[in-house]
Amino acid sequence: MGLGAAGAGLAYAGAAIWRARRSEEQAAAEWTRSQTLVVSDGWRDGAAPAGFEAMPAPADFRAAAGRYIAAGNGLLAWGADGAITGQWRCGWELPPAPLTVLVEVGEVLWIGTEGEGVLALREGKIRHLRPADRGVGTVRALLAVDSGALLWGTDRGVYRHDGEGLRVAHPALDRVAVTALAGREEDLYIGTRDAGLWRLHAGQLDRFGEAEGLPDPHVQAVAVAGDLAVAGTPTGAALWRAGGFDRRVAEGYFVRSALVAGETLYAGTLEDGLVTAPLGARGRAVVTGEGAGAREIRQVVSPSRVLTGRALLAMENGREETLVAAPAGLLTDGNVSALAMDGAGRLWVGYFDRGLDIVEAGGRVTHVEDDRVFCVNRIVHGTDRTAVATANGLVYFDAAGRRRQVLTREEGLIATHVTDVLVDGAAVWAATPAGLTMLDGEGARSWNAFHGMGNNHVYCLARRGREIVCGTLGGLTRLEQGAVRVSYSTANSGLRANWVTALAVAGEELYVGTYGGGVQCLQGNGGWQQFRDLPEDAVVNPGAMVATPAGVYAGTLQHGLLCLDRGRQRWRRVTGGLPSANVTALAWANGTLYAGTDNGLAKIAEGVLQL
Repeated sequence: MGLGAAGAGLAYAGAAIWRARRSEEQAAAEWTRSQTLVVSDGWRDGAAPAGFEAMPAPADFRAAAGRYIAAGNGLLAWGADGAITGQWRCGWELPPAPLTVLVEVGEVLWIGTEGEGVLALREGKIRHLRPADRGVGTVRALLAVDSGALLWGTDRGVYRHDGEGLRVAHPALDRVAVTALAGREEDLYIGTRDAGLWRLHAGQLDRFGEAEGLPDPHVQAVAVAGDLAVAGTPTGAALWRAGGFDRRVAEGYFVRSALVAGETLYAGTLEDGLVTAPLGARGRAVVTGEGAGAREIRQVVSPSRVLTGRALLAMENGREETLVAAPAGLLTDGNVSALAMDGAGRLWVGYFDRGLDIVEAGGRVTHVEDDRVFCVNRIVHGTDRTAVATANGLVYFDAAGRRRQVLTREEGLIATHVTDVLVDGAAVWAATPAGLTMLDGEGARSWNAFHGMGNNHVYCLARRGREIVCGTLGGLTRLEQGAVRVSYSTANSGLRANWVTALAVAGEELYVGTYGGGVQCLQGNGGWQQFRDLPEDAVVNPGAMVATPAGVYAGTLQHGLLCLDRGRQRWRRVTGGLPSANVTALAWANGTLYAGTDNGLAKIAEGVLQL
């Protein structure tokens, strides 16, 4: 072959390589464009919505940075004396979502939220960056990198925000549920919900699971200092040096927060307080601080400062000082699961895992919590008793609010776990995951799928005329005079989703809330009414529906409060003024709607919802 031919061959090969590289670059650019999300970017005006009033729970501290603390009900600023100097409330000055993480970069405080993206606080003003994808808007970790960009660790992957847009940081980091970020952009450690620890460096992705030394694939925290990296899990932590596994540390502790300083790991644990473990030498992990643990550490802020749910503490030489104490609240907890107003004007508030409060008009609160009244699903008042449906039985209270009786399987219920209850004169109907039980003076009688019900798992109950209506996992069932008359499902009716979670009766109309199918109306003539102005995929939370003379209201998992004007037959969605868009319980009395969420309780004048 001559030199000319050889040169031509080399030129051809070079052109082919150039075209291949060009194709790869174009493909990478196209992928980047396809993964760039639409993000609303604007300033919040901070105006408090009229007609809304917060019924505060104790501030539940969750994250800290500088002079700021993220609490369950909002953001707090504190001064040198520990006093609260500023407050921004979820649903008022902030979006209706719990806060997750804080990072201070210069004069800007970056704030992660559950479902509402990221907030930036600067000079008292709030900037809101909100992706349309709620999964990307649920931010579990934030990391500022040297380029000036901010990395978001979300339920849908790692995203990079550089002021020009929000895009997936790397193809390998798309769609992974992220719990923690640490390190640098060129050497990034990623904690995942259930896929172990990942390291992205020089374009290479390394994954570490139990086979590579990680104690558990559920990573709770990641800390990096120099060439040291530590991943905390529910069963201990693991140490890496220069990217290579070294050994396990703090074994047996549930490590939910981690900080590496020098050759020491400071681990915040779920129930053992602050644990320190040497990294340079093989030594034992030691519980430090007064009281030798027995508490949850939410965040290790520095080697001498930790955050618990109730205080920011300074820890020096084994002694503790409270820098900031969580403000007290009216209610016991913020995770509300049931609401009901009794005839004496007392609001009963049930919690997901803290029993219940009985709130009198004057503000006095009686708390009830024991091995039976713990996880509350529903509260219903009758003429001579209050029935409380719990995961541990059906509990009766008298008019004075005293516990009188507990019913379980031994007393005739088809299952001890009671999901809903209906007090119907002398009869009490109890919904359970195993079927329906009716109790009266003659004893107990039960129904399930064998008797024609849509499914054994019954979620909600209502009375419409002479009928008892049951919402189940497999559709809607109507009973009359002790017999199943008809069961509706997506296969034989206009019902859009079989999982019926909530019911509300307005005259002859039955409003049916579902998981993933929004709200429909079963009319008196048996027809199904659809509503075009509702989100079709709305998830109505169990028991979270109520009908009033003016409207029908439904609490949803992520769409806030859905409000129907019964006169105009029009729905609207309300989130402003709510501490969270996850509305879990509703009650109405005397023109006032009470809306419980997973992040607090709001009292609302019904008139503002019917505008």
